[in-house]
Amino acid sequence: MNIEYDPEIHGENLLEIWKHAKDQNISKEELSRILGITYKTLDSRLYRANSKYNDAKPETFAYSIGDPWRLNGDWLIIGDVHAPFTDYDFAQLPAMIAKIYLRKPRRLLIAGDTFNMDAFSTYSDVIQMPTWKQERDGIRQLFSEWYEVFDEIWLLMGNHDRRMQKFTGAAFDESDILSLIGVRPDKTQYSPFGFCTIETQYGVYRVTHPRNYSINQLVVADQLAQKYQQHIISHHEHHVAMGYDRYKNFIIINNGCLADPNKFAYVVLDDSKSAGMEQSFVLLTEGYPRLLANEPFTNWEALLGTRYKRKIV
Repeated sequence: MNIEYDPEIHGENLLEIWKHAKDQNISKEELSRILGITYKTLDSRLYRANSKYNDAKPETFAYSIGDPWRLNGDWLIIGDVHAPFTDYDFAQLPAMIAKIYLRKPRRLLIAGDTFNMDAFSTYSDVIQMPTWKQERDGIRQLFSEWYEVFDEIWLLMGNHDRRMQKFTGAAFDESDILSLIGVRPDKTQYSPFGFCTIETQYGVYRVTHPRNYSINQLVVADQLAQKYQQHIISHHEHHVAMGYDRYKNFIIINNGCLADPNKFAYVVLDDSKSAGMEQSFVLLTEGYPRLLANEPFTNWEALLGTRYKRKIV
């Protein structure tokens, strides 16, 4: 019997797993990590499974918001698309890079703020904003092009994406949003979480669209790396930077955006001391992250020029 990740296991199944673990000299601490639950949760469930309640959980306590994705393999990672404020030319580059450097099945992870959703915002507009129809049609156009290259598209929630949820009082969830834009359900998945993890040979990468913002690049990513003890690919701030956390244990990345800064009213209408916005995306292959941004950060001729191409199938 193989012991696999299963945070919902309980009752007789858990007792059987625990018996098997003991036969293999696996401790409770080790078993809790394998199953994806804490030691105290494991002990509690074993206690109930051995009691007269037999781990029967009353419906009152059955509420759950689910679990974040635990992914693996190679990915092309983008975030902060902010349709229809997307830089349409730059938005072609992820597919172009994936077609050359990503093995099949090619997978695209969008780490929040696919949408801008100004039509559902509680902030007052100072100029006329694009309509929901424009935004919806822009997303449909981008997805139809990305489907030509990517076999799978996975989406995380960002603060802008959550505007529709807040506007409808949580009546709309991620599946409703996908149905509104008419994407392909066979190739698309949407998580209610703003983060996920990707297992690699060089450790776990946490891809996140955090709540927090700092005017200084890598500050939030550094703190997240120390909190979660994982490599971090962070979004939301529209910074572009890559380095190590302060203790040099984890790689931290600020993955910029696919948006055009000149289309944001709050960026261009008035002077401010806010940080600038920059475009980028991450190619994560075999555990190695590569942050790709505008020149001179990235030599695009070397990556896309004909004599440099190397096809991966």
